[in-house]
Formats: sequence, C-alpha cells, structure tokens
Amino acid sequence: MAVPSLARAESLAAGEASRLTQVAQLVTAYGPPAVVLTLPLEFTAVYLRQPVVRWVLVVLGAAYVYLLLTGRRTLALPRRASALLLLAFIALAVAGWLVTRAQGSLRELGDVVVYPVVGLVLMNTIRTAEEHRRAWVALLVSGLAVAVLGIWLGLTHQAIWTFNPLVANRDNITFADPNITARFLSICAAAAVMLYSARRMPAWLALSAGVACAVVQPMTLSRSGLVLFVVSVLLGAALAVDRRRALVFGLGLVTVFALSTAINPETRQRALAAADTVVSTVTGTAHNISAPYPGTNQDTFALEDQRRYLIAAGASMFADHPVFGVGLGGYEHQLKTTYSRFIPTNIPRPDTVSHTAFVTIAAEEGL
Repeated sequence: MAVPSLARAESLAAGEASRLTQVAQLVTAYGPPAVVLTLPLEFTAVYLRQPVVRWVLVVLGAAYVYLLLTGRRTLALPRRASALLLLAFIALAVAGWLVTRAQGSLRELGDVVVYPVVGLVLMNTIRTAEEHRRAWVALLVSGLAVAVLGIWLGLTHQAIWTFNPLVANRDNITFADPNITARFLSICAAAAVMLYSARRMPAWLALSAGVACAVVQPMTLSRSGLVLFVVSVLLGAALAVDRRRALVFGLGLVTVFALSTAINPETRQRALAAADTVVSTVTGTAHNISAPYPGTNQDTFALEDQRRYLIAAGASMFADHPVFGVGLGGYEHQLKTTYSRFIPTNIPRPDTVSHTAFVTIAAEEGL
C-alpha cells in the first residue's frame, strides 16, 4: 500500500486525557515497533492458536479505533495511484470469490480483506519521523535477533519447531517456512544497508544486523534466497542516500554471504543444486531431485524441488479457467481433486500449496 509523505498527526482534542486514552496513546506509539518485533515469531501459534503478531495487531487496531472515535487521531488515506490498483485487485478478488466460492477459501478471502486494513492502521500509526525511526530500529533489532538465533540453531542442529517435516533439515528459525525466513533476512540486510548509509541509526546496530543476516541466510537452504539476498542488498545500496557508503557495506555483506555459502558443505551443495536447476531449465535436461545431505534422516524426497508440479498445475488451471480462474483460495482444493494428476506418486507427503505468488494469482484469479 502506498504511503503518503510524512506528516504530523493533527493536534489532539482538547481536554485532559483519561487513563484509557493514555493507554491507547501508548499502544499506538509503541504498537508498530512491537508488530515488527513479533512478526517473525510464527512458532507462537503453537501456544496462542495464532502467531503473537496477530494479537498485537488486534490490540493496536483497537487502540487506534478508540483514539479515532474520540477525536485524538485522524484517518489518512493513501493518495497514490498504486493504492487504486490495490483496491481494484481486492474488488476483483472478492468478485471472483463470489462467483466461484471455492471450497476452503474463507481464510484466503479474510486475508485479502483484512490485510489492507492492517496496512491502513500501520500507515496511520507511523506518521512522524520519530515513529518511523522506532519502526526501523525495531526491524534491525528483529533481524539481528533472528539471525543470531539462527546461527546458534544451525551450529547446534536444533530447531524451535518443525512445521513441515519435508524441510526439517533447513534453518527456518522462528518461521514456519525457511523460504520466508530467507526473505525476511534479505529484507533486514537491505534495510541495514540503507540505514547505515543514512546515518540515522546506531552504526553498530546496522553493521551487526547486516552481517548476521548474511551469515545465517544460506543456512535456510532457500534456492530463491540465494539470488534474493544479493539483489535485495544491491537494490538497497542503489536506493540509499549515500550510495558510495552503502555500496561498500553492501559489497561487504555479499562477500560474507558468499563465504558463508561456500564454507558450509550443506549450503554449498544447495547452491550447486540451484545452479543445476537453472541449467536444466535452460537446456531442458531433467534434473529435479537433489541428493540428500549427509547426516540427515529425512527421506530422499525431502529436498525435491516441488515447485515444478505446483507451477505446472497452476498453469493448467489458468489455461482451463482463463477469465475467473478457479476462485480465490481454490488452488489447493483443485490440486487435490481435479488436478491431482500433477502430484508425483512417489512423494510420501507432497506439498499442495503454491509457493509462487504469480502462479497462485493466475490460477485463482485468471485474467
């Protein structure tokens, strides 16, 4: 969602604030950093039925609505054209869902409707320069904490939780999916480059967060993460205020990342497998099963690149339903039923969730 230029919130309503109002103001002031800090803690869903960040968002949303109703906060709406594109996508997604009503799609419908509202709340609670600074500091602290924890878990071969047994040998740290972990670490590294360049954060925090993310990111064994980390860091350097300062730091992070990948036998094997996949895609040579890593007790299919059949199934859904697709949230149900022929029969626990956003949107929404 597009964020308008920074502007201070309008003056608070006159009158002495009640205790409830003071609490609400405190929540809206420090709630956004709390959201950033708790965002990676997906494992808390085991104990709280939902990731803790969602409960934090509920509290933040309630506090903001209270201040809005009492006149102590104002509602700002995004003013850029990209917001209209987002609104159009939401409208089309909901309209498509009303037509298809795909089985098991209520959760996806809720995501499409609720997350833009969450973005609007965050946009309205991060208005001033100080509020922005607190959020950025929280991101660096969060990235540093997750990375340090990931290094320890990787070196000791332990895990906080194993959401998906197929990727139990990969370092997912606090997330359910190691690929999401890789994306989070890449974002934090890019943020570290930009904030180090801007000199608006403690230099030690930006440096340590960036280096820690560069060290641990290869341990996620995410193929896409290998490219994403480098691209994110270089993009962060290109968008930085002091590009020379950012580029030096960024190239340093890429060097640390490359060394971390090359030194560790498992990450080096994964990088070679990713390169083989690229070559096979270009040349058409069959190569979709990576050799299992030594010392793991996972089945031989644990490291198979399942995106191939997931993408093929999504492409077939789009070809069969080019206008409205199979319906919002209908990909998984369709893969298990109508398009089950795409699921390899030799995989004990095949993945049925598309991990490629473009494929998911094309299959579910059509044109």
